[in-house]
Amino acid sequence: MANPFSFPNEQWISRWRGTPGLLNLADTYACPISIDDLTNLSSEKNDGPLNTDSKLGYGSTRGSSALRQSVAKLASGQGTELTEDDVIITQGAISANFLVLYTLLGPTDHAICVYPVYTQLYSVPETFGAEISFWHLKVENGFVPDVQDLWGLFKHNTKAS
Repeated sequence: MANPFSFPNEQWISRWRGTPGLLNLADTYACPISIDDLTNLSSEKNDGPLNTDSKLGYGSTRGSSALRQSVAKLASGQGTELTEDDVIITQGAISANFLVLYTLLGPTDHAICVYPVYTQLYSVPETFGAEISFWHLKVENGFVPDVQDLWGLFKHNTKAS
């Protein structure tokens, strides 16, 4: 089991963030945008995606119906039509990651995890009893994943990578 007090991904990010030409796939958030950028995403220019007079409070655990409808509409297209029932809103990526890992992995399963990465992405499956193998990113490769290294990590019970 990985050291629960070691945070290699955070150390990696601190060292390499802002390096010119480095494609950082370690972050779990989108690039920051302004409220203006957000409202410009709406095709309804008269009635943007933000209702500024709405009261904020503890809402539905799946996200409000209106928000899920808006996300479904925004994500639909190219022959795929989504409904609000296809969307779950989580309180950040950590909740979404937990739900996916909880759904996919159990005690007899194996997962391949890019490393370094946020500790949660390998420690949570370990708590479910899953076996984890690390797909190490290397400085000498510019932290670009080497597919040849990946092939040797697969096992008969690999369910996620």
